[in-house]
Amino acid sequence: MIKFKSNFFYNYLKEAPIPLALERSFECEILSKQNFVHPVLDIGCGEGLFAQILFDEKIDVGIDPDGRELAIAADYNMYEELIKCFGDKIPKPSSSFNTIFSNSVLEHIPDIESVLKEAHRLLAANGSFYITVPTDMFDRYSIINQVLVNTGFKKTASRFRKFFNRFWKHYHYYDMAGWKNLMERNGFSVVEMKEYESKGICLLNDFQTLFSVPSLILKKMFNRWTLLPHVRALTLTPVRALINHQSIERNIGIKNGGLIFIHLKK
Repeated sequence: MIKFKSNFFYNYLKEAPIPLALERSFECEILSKQNFVHPVLDIGCGEGLFAQILFDEKIDVGIDPDGRELAIAADYNMYEELIKCFGDKIPKPSSSFNTIFSNSVLEHIPDIESVLKEAHRLLAANGSFYITVPTDMFDRYSIINQVLVNTGFKKTASRFRKFFNRFWKHYHYYDMAGWKNLMERNGFSVVEMKEYESKGICLLNDFQTLFSVPSLILKKMFNRWTLLPHVRALTLTPVRALINHQSIERNIGIKNGGLIFIHLKK
């Protein structure tokens, strides 16, 4: 069984803007309680930061179509092998992996079913596939949508939500039943579904996104969210005091969360 690190929120704050750090901390908390068995495949590993924060040992394979991101992942040295490819055509034999996970990736893929079919092919019998994705509430838990709805501009709010999802490239955002149906349609059995991030947390993250533009510029220029991680951690000490491990735990396994964790079996 793979070992995990701890202090996820603090470690993420050193490396990423507050809204990203907070959201990923929820996912680290959830995934660190799951059973990861080698060999492990990460579908959409990106820059490798999530694996660096979550795991206390190397995992087997990470795949991503972005070579620039994979170069950073190689520096983190958390994968035995990195492969540049799309999620629907992974050059590995069938039943190669006991564990597959995909963290906040599948919602960005228009042809999600092709990726799910490929994951099903690659997963060994009785293996586990762990997914985190948004629910149909995620776009509703945005500040502009809430203002529009609560001031009676419901049609405008609907148009804004479409823009919101286009901007973030969210092609898939379903309720629990919708996600369950999609997974079962592609050959998986659903073991567990757990919603997380309350309306309040989503609104807080949406607000904080406005202040993350400098980090976004750094990411575009240097492929790093921050250039001085330890200095950044010191300046954000008050944030750590407001958001602790207990407040994160309270927002996991709630009703009407903005995101959802899904545990699948083949």
